[in-house]
Amino acid sequence: MYQNQTYDTYTVKRVHIQPTEKIVKTVTNTDQQLTTVLFVDARISSPALDWRALLEQAHHCGGDMRVTIRGVTYTVAAADGLRDDTDRLHHWEISMY
Repeated sequence: MYQNQTYDTYTVKRVHIQPTEKIVKTVTNTDQQLTTVLFVDARISSPALDWRALLEQAHHCGGDMRVTIRGVTYTVAAADGLRDDTDRLHHWEISMY
């Protein structure tokens, strides 16, 4: 018997959205054109989430991580944590299509 999928929902405040046209390889080794990058600041955005761990958990369960912004739903392709010059997390760049 299969269980129904469950989803956790978070509302993240103080983020920046930027359009992009970058092409990346997906988990299945196909080309995918990104449409949006979500920037999440490690200090001022809230709540603080480990975006990479959430994405890995979604893939481990056979699903996708999705982000909805102003009624438009995107699929997350990558979650990259960028560090500052003191090696602390500065911000996340969430690549989406």
